Amino acid sequence: MNSSRRRIYGDDHQAFRESAKRFVDTEVAPNLDEWRRANRVPRSIIAAAGKAGFLGTVVPEEFGGGGTADLGFLAILIEETIAAGATGLALLWALQAGVTIPFLLEHATAADKQQWLPGLSSGQLIAVPAPTALSSVPAARIADALLVQNDSGGVALVPLDRPGVTVIPIAENLAGRDAGLADVTFSDVDAKTDLACPTALHRDLDLWFAVLALASARTATALAVDYVHARKVFGRPLSEFENTRFRLAELWAELASLTAFVDSCVHARSIGALDVADAAAARLTASRVCGQAVDQSLQLHGGYGYMREYPISHAFADARFLQVMASAYSNPRETLASTVALDAVSQQ
Repeated sequence: MNSSRRRIYGDDHQAFRESAKRFVDTEVAPNLDEWRRANRVPRSIIAAAGKAGFLGTVVPEEFGGGGTADLGFLAILIEETIAAGATGLALLWALQAGVTIPFLLEHATAADKQQWLPGLSSGQLIAVPAPTALSSVPAARIADALLVQNDSGGVALVPLDRPGVTVIPIAENLAGRDAGLADVTFSDVDAKTDLACPTALHRDLDLWFAVLALASARTATALAVDYVHARKVFGRPLSEFENTRFRLAELWAELASLTAFVDSCVHARSIGALDVADAAAARLTASRVCGQAVDQSLQLHGGYGYMREYPISHAFADARFLQVMASAYSNPRETLASTVALDAVSQQ
């Protein structure tokens, strides 16, 4: 699908996309297999992204950031990273630059902002939100701190270098292995300093899991299109068969609608106008369409789709990984049921 048609993107975004693609092509793609074997990315790639200005676009200049409120730049970085197959790393971009940094900007004290934002923007520090159960926490192997939902119902930023914190790495995950998953346990750790209630955190988590799922769906569809043009059956390109053409046409329609909706949510969040219901709806819809896209692409690849040498096999598994990770943070159905759906039914 042609990203130039997307209304939220202009010339500055196109220039940023070209820079992000060069970064991913040179710094990410050549090392991805090694990172998968190691079950994590190194801290150096986070620092490299920060140095290139990719992580702190929304951070005010006084803290070393780009000083723009436009979150479309981060969405572009995520899209290019997933297109290269590094879904775990894209998840880290989303959690640090899309969730943690905006959360601290809006809810942290002045002292906490000064302590954390310069390092998070530059990539010298790593902090991500943790799932509620503190199991399979992305980036926990390399993170400096976690945003944790505590027993009082609030959210606290907890450094991982405190006594009583134990990080247990998870090895040989089926997908998303570059995410650096680990289980985390706390023993006598003070996590009572609330920054805010979890609602704002859940809104941003839903938004960025929607962006991740959309990027995954678009990548899977692109892989399918490339394959059916190259693959010949009975002397004809697979792309010429009616079933192939119609299946991809249906998928394109779903992606066109989803892209417009998710892009509008990214823009709304950039101007402070995104509500929790729209974010939840975006995540729920994106997850469904992503599932359709990777399923259809895998089927069009035939038996080759199950071979790890083909990118679609990784994309298929990574899409499921994103669904599992998203469900560990929150339930968008519950959000919609409590904010929109029941009210809409009662008014009929």
